[in-house]
Amino acid sequence: MQLKKLVLLFSLILSNHFIYSQLILKDSNFRSPVDFQIFLAGNFGEIRAEHFHAGIDIKTQGVEGKNVYSVYDGYISRIKISANNYGKALYIEHTNGYTSVYGHLSSYSKQINNIIKDIQYKNKQFEVDYYPKENEFPVKKGDIIGYSGNTGRSSGPHLHFEIRESREQIPVNPMFFDFSIEDNIPPVFYTLAMYPLSENSLINNSNKSQYFTINGKNGKSIIPDTIYVSGKFGIGIELYDFLNNSKNQCGIFTLTIKLDTNIVYNHKIDKVPFSEIGYIKSHIDYAERIKSKKTIQKTFIEPNNHLTIYKSTVNNGIFDLESDTIQKITLTACDINNNCSNLSFFVKSSPVMNLIDSIKPIKNDPFQWDIENKFNDKGINLIFPPKTFFDTVNFTYSIGEPIKNSYSSVHIIHNKYTPVYKSYTASIKTINLPDEFKEKAFIALVNDNNETIYQGGVFINGYLTTQLKEFGNFVVLVDTVVPEIKNIQKDNSIVHPDNSIKFIVKDMLSGIKSYNGYIDNNWALFEFDPKNDLLVYFLDEQKIKKNSNHEIELFIIDNKGNINTYYSTFNW
Repeated sequence: MQLKKLVLLFSLILSNHFIYSQLILKDSNFRSPVDFQIFLAGNFGEIRAEHFHAGIDIKTQGVEGKNVYSVYDGYISRIKISANNYGKALYIEHTNGYTSVYGHLSSYSKQINNIIKDIQYKNKQFEVDYYPKENEFPVKKGDIIGYSGNTGRSSGPHLHFEIRESREQIPVNPMFFDFSIEDNIPPVFYTLAMYPLSENSLINNSNKSQYFTINGKNGKSIIPDTIYVSGKFGIGIELYDFLNNSKNQCGIFTLTIKLDTNIVYNHKIDKVPFSEIGYIKSHIDYAERIKSKKTIQKTFIEPNNHLTIYKSTVNNGIFDLESDTIQKITLTACDINNNCSNLSFFVKSSPVMNLIDSIKPIKNDPFQWDIENKFNDKGINLIFPPKTFFDTVNFTYSIGEPIKNSYSSVHIIHNKYTPVYKSYTASIKTINLPDEFKEKAFIALVNDNNETIYQGGVFINGYLTTQLKEFGNFVVLVDTVVPEIKNIQKDNSIVHPDNSIKFIVKDMLSGIKSYNGYIDNNWALFEFDPKNDLLVYFLDEQKIKKNSNHEIELFIIDNKGNINTYYSTFNW
């Protein structure tokens, strides 16, 4: 009876999704945000570094400046300009209960540009986060609201497009809406992962995770050899979806697992609230992502993973099979257009053997995920708030080899392969730090290439204290070096042929904190592109007199207060 109820519930879930998506298609009546056929570089739910992709990335034929249109009637509810994230972005609240978002724009329509420029000059700041009044910028379906670009954290020209439920600003899958995006290609399986989930569990006689390469075609894949299991285990899968006329690896829509004929797991990426994005580090095989760059989605749910994409699970996706049985496991992955692929294999379960004696004992007490944990050792104090971890962690700590020009030991905090959900407090004791360097000191993460990454820090009673968002090797350094400012014109002139002034601006230790540029002693609107270390001013007849000599000054400050200046003259 329980199995029948589960199957009925699962059928209702799928039915409700179909009804919900059909209602959206019927009621939304959105038009395309562009005036050419849409091909995607990324889709909704695709797994990025630390989040599910909240929209679709529309290819713009490798160029910037394509017209971007309002997809429906409404008003502009937010205009945001950032050096990172979506760069120049626009939000339109529509009369049908949805908000559309347009990111990485090169510029806005003329009216919006003029208003935003006034705000930037008034605040003397490039970055803007402006919420217009409802009647300030009304738009109609089909109005040009901006032009595609490559601003912010973008790796090439494209339009990032989202649809959100306006009330709580929750992104929903834009593929629910009819934008005539061609897709008849099913997802492709690449790697199966099998994880022993207890000290006595085995996968093919090993207590370590096992990875199997998958080969298949026409949406059907098998692993020919029976996999031998003992004790509790979980499954992970590397798979991607592909769309017509695009080679980009995209995300799937649903994943279902059956044990023989019984559904034991189902997830569906229909919408993902921004409040849940941090849980993605638990949803994926975080360690394998760091080691091999593979994105393997785990199908067993850790205690502090509260993603709402999980629609139906038995025992949180953890398998614990009866001994001496052979059973079939089938994974079915589908995209939103119901192109599906299957992977099947057999597992043979054997009795659990006692392996505890062969496992090295843990010296430290485990850190429980749902309570505060503290760690103190010579030279370091750590405080982990409740729910810092996704599951109980057997925490480890050690001292590494010293590095040149450091003012502390190298502290190896646990290991980089374990993710954290929340930031934790780290206080590192300084060693032989001169008084004149106390304000210049900071904590740095040291990566595998011995590169240092600024983490911040405040000096208090002989310790540097900051918030850390990951595990790894940490050390105290100082930054007394001013940022670099370099004119990139080869002939040493200032003005480029496109009537712009451009500089390379970078800081190798603590990073750029702020910048200001002045022309003829008046603040000038310089735009910063950190991914290219590029600082740009577009010459503006409304701000400076043409056919005249001018003075230019730059002031660049890094995160430890080191200032570099630049002065020159130019004619324009």
